[in-house]
Amino acid sequence: MKHLLPVITTLLCVSFYTQANSSAGKTILARGSVLAVDGSSEQQRQLQRRDTVFAVDRITTGDKSKAQFSMSDGGLIALKENSELNIANYEFDDNTQQGSASIELLKGGLRSISGVIKKNGGSYNVKTPVGSIGIRGTHFEVQLVEGNVFLAVWDGAIDLTLENNSVVSLGDNEAFSFAQITASGEVLKTTRAARVFDQNIVTIDPKDDNEEQTEQASVTEVEVNAFEADTDTMDIYSEQQFQTVSSASLVDQIAQRQGVFNYEASSFNVNSSVGAVTDFAMTMAVDFDNGTVPDGEISFNDAGGNWYAAYSGLINLSELDLAVTFASHGNNKAEGDVDAIFLNDLDNITGNFNLNEINNPDVNASGSFKLEP
Repeated sequence: MKHLLPVITTLLCVSFYTQANSSAGKTILARGSVLAVDGSSEQQRQLQRRDTVFAVDRITTGDKSKAQFSMSDGGLIALKENSELNIANYEFDDNTQQGSASIELLKGGLRSISGVIKKNGGSYNVKTPVGSIGIRGTHFEVQLVEGNVFLAVWDGAIDLTLENNSVVSLGDNEAFSFAQITASGEVLKTTRAARVFDQNIVTIDPKDDNEEQTEQASVTEVEVNAFEADTDTMDIYSEQQFQTVSSASLVDQIAQRQGVFNYEASSFNVNSSVGAVTDFAMTMAVDFDNGTVPDGEISFNDAGGNWYAAYSGLINLSELDLAVTFASHGNNKAEGDVDAIFLNDLDNITGNFNLNEINNPDVNASGSFKLEP
């Protein structure tokens, strides 16, 4: 009986802790030192796969460590090494599909894909040392480096309200998707992501950028063109070909798979506005340890020359949230999007893509694909 008392006491403490705090999400991946500290009791826990995180937790990652969380509304948060995130509030009602969330990045970097809370019009805010980010879209990234705040919007849009109440808007329907807030408060908007995001961005000569000062001396903007796909994509994979996988099942599959898997095109259907397509090739590297797509490429030829696109992104449950980081057609700059989803227990990836020249959108290409390891 004496030996049972410590065990019973521990179980009671865990039970009380769970009941006293609302669940914010579950740990999908935890590599290295990933700790959760209760904001009120300072109780510390080493997080492992499938562990619950709560709406009072402060989560930290150590050197060469990283973590990824599936939130209660289906959103995704990935923390880089040497990061600290405070979950101030994360409430979601499964019945009403309503809720609100407020998290604070104190150190390091995070990638996030918003879930049902934002989709249904709820409040979802991310606090940073320079201001609060209101989320209007789905896929964004924040990195803190020596007093500087770097922002990247891969899909959707964000509004950063600074301490002086000025607002920096990035993403869809805005001129820019990337920005840096310096330690002195200067806002720099750019056409490409900063290197701190570890994206495979093709180097662009700064001479190609058209920089101009706005009325506010503290803001420098670099011209960029917005893109909206206006071509219909033929999908050769019908709805019934997609395997139905529950979120819980897929989370387990992703957590159990380790390492980097390299996928290549096994079948495809591609159309171009300027003629027949030849020499199609597509690759995608999926890093299951980090929950990312660090590298992907599409290449094919038509009468106008070679189409090329580089892309990267995040694993978001059954989907892959991808963003084209560079694209070209012959000597002309291009842009576009890639959509993909896992099939057959992560062993296949299928999806669609759209590409078009920036200065001549009527020159475009689109297609469907299936990738296998």
